[in-house]
Amino acid sequence: MAYAEYRGKDRNGKQRWRGRYLKPDGTWGSVSRDDNKQPFRKKRDAEQYAEGLETDVRRKTFLDPRDGRITVAQWAELWIESVELANRSDKTYRQRLRSVILPRWEHVPMADVTEVAVKTWEKELRADYKPRYVKSVMSVMRVMFDDAIASKVRGDNPVPTLKSRRRGKYKGKQRKDETILATPRQALLLARNAEKMRGVVGYALVLTIAYCGLRISEIVGLRRDHLVLEDQGQGCRILVQAQHQYVDGKPAQVDPKYGSSGSIILPPFLADLLREVLASHKAEWVFPAPKGGKLNTTSFYEEVWRLWVDGHQAVPDRLGRPSRLPGLKAVAGVRGLVPHGLRHSMKVWLDELRHPRVAVEDRMRHVLGGVEGVYSHTTLQMELEIAADLQRLWEASNAVKDHHREWEAPRRNVKDGSVELISQESPNLESQDPDGEAVA
Repeated sequence: MAYAEYRGKDRNGKQRWRGRYLKPDGTWGSVSRDDNKQPFRKKRDAEQYAEGLETDVRRKTFLDPRDGRITVAQWAELWIESVELANRSDKTYRQRLRSVILPRWEHVPMADVTEVAVKTWEKELRADYKPRYVKSVMSVMRVMFDDAIASKVRGDNPVPTLKSRRRGKYKGKQRKDETILATPRQALLLARNAEKMRGVVGYALVLTIAYCGLRISEIVGLRRDHLVLEDQGQGCRILVQAQHQYVDGKPAQVDPKYGSSGSIILPPFLADLLREVLASHKAEWVFPAPKGGKLNTTSFYEEVWRLWVDGHQAVPDRLGRPSRLPGLKAVAGVRGLVPHGLRHSMKVWLDELRHPRVAVEDRMRHVLGGVEGVYSHTTLQMELEIAADLQRLWEASNAVKDHHREWEAPRRNVKDGSVELISQESPNLESQDPDGEAVA
């Protein structure tokens, strides 16, 4: 049974008491401060607090007050080794801990991390980092404290969720979608820029991302045996079975993100183009680097992709001869576009074409949740119709000869099967001439 024990007086002459209670293992525990870290000055206060702890023991909700003295750094070291994560997520979690979380919290006891302190720290982070990065940091910290609750290191999570955030300065709703999208015409212009630098391989790389929705890591990891270019009644296909990642600093083939392997039907023009790509080189990879090895994504974005999107002027060599790197016109309306934006773009095209949601999500290799995911199924006919409509988009994008603002993407009429026209402009559109050069 819990009781209070007199501990004498402190240097100010005030009495000190501590509570004694039976722990789950049958040993006696002691507590000398309340939840506000204040010492017990009265016998009854210490006794009641100890009785409450014994009640928690009986209800199996007991948290040892001493456990909360473990520091954030000590807990993080134990916790990160217990979390089962994919290679890229594991690297992300460790980076967020090492670079942002621990420099601020490593010496602080877990029990002393308060919601107010966390909110103040988050506000400071927003002044130094982009919102998406801050959101990622807070997500890692929230999960870490969720697991601390499960392990009975502390009883609550000081990292608030969006729903539990306390009131403060009102912030209007921010624009939700910051992704830069491309129209089929803009994807074609981008592919033409890629062709000038990397030939048919660059040309097909852009169009494969745009019309199949592959992630750049999946494009890099695409091998010859992942292409099925002989149509046996189910369409030519890309088999998405792996992606390129660095594991322990070394390039490796791993499962696609979230295990999202799948088979993607190709529109006829792309199947023909990929046959041409395979005939153009002998490399193992469908889209190799210029010397035949695996594409290096580390340098690809800045040294290659940005030039395709934003254009550049040809620079002659030291002898005044034309550079081997040709001049490229910027593709208007897609400044800031990244490869993943083309994956988003394909989803938008198919949504506008009003294809069944289950078929679109299957092509994206997403898992459709809820009852709809249980009862909806993709048929071969749905896949063939998607490929046919993507072929129409391709043909329409090639047929454009007028000003860019007059470009509209075709859409099938649900009633009679004919093709209509709908607006399909990028949210970041600029004026440009028919060849894709920005107009002032």
